[in-house]
Amino acid sequence: MTSTIEILKRGGGAGRRSRPLLAALGLAIAVAVPSAAQAADGSNPDWPCIQRLVPRISTAQVWAGPEPEPASWARNEDVRAVAEQLSVRRLPIEEARSLVADYAQALPENERNEQLTALFGRTLELINRDRASIIAGIGRYARSQRERAEHIRSSRIAASENAPATASADSAPTALDWDIRVFDERRRALIYLCEQPVLLDQRAFALGQAIYSYMVKE
Repeated sequence: MTSTIEILKRGGGAGRRSRPLLAALGLAIAVAVPSAAQAADGSNPDWPCIQRLVPRISTAQVWAGPEPEPASWARNEDVRAVAEQLSVRRLPIEEARSLVADYAQALPENERNEQLTALFGRTLELINRDRASIIAGIGRYARSQRERAEHIRSSRIAASENAPATASADSAPTALDWDIRVFDERRRALIYLCEQPVLLDQRAFALGQAIYSYMVKE
């Protein structure tokens, strides 16, 4: 798989061009998105993150209780309503823990384990759905970055071939300069995007612990 850095580096010598352009090109090469070789999961060329790609969070990773059964929450409106709130990323985890406590303490003791297991199962299902959407978005974003890198490479070749014999260091920014700037801004945004699946992993684990703490232990 050809890396973005390799794409940006192609195109032969720089030729006679302005110093700002050379500096901008060097910046793009230095901060390009990770290649498949650099990413933690080299088997997926669309995964650009240093973090390992884990398609979904398994129950065993974040839950110490019995295996949840989807049928247990399919028609349970109370469980579904609480799980919907818990899975929302913007809800602070401390507020989520308080919500779990209020729900658990209102349950009859003889129903608590069944209801809490269902609550965890539905919450994890929603988190995994949100997480899958984010992962798909990261893949689309990475493909777009590679296309931008290819465009920059082609523009670089054209600029090298058409550069004037004398180039001023104070030349105004070119379209290529702006393309590289946008590329770098998007590269910085990708770092943030790559953190989101991990944050959802941590949220699922924290919620699993919070829900399990109210289970009736035999």
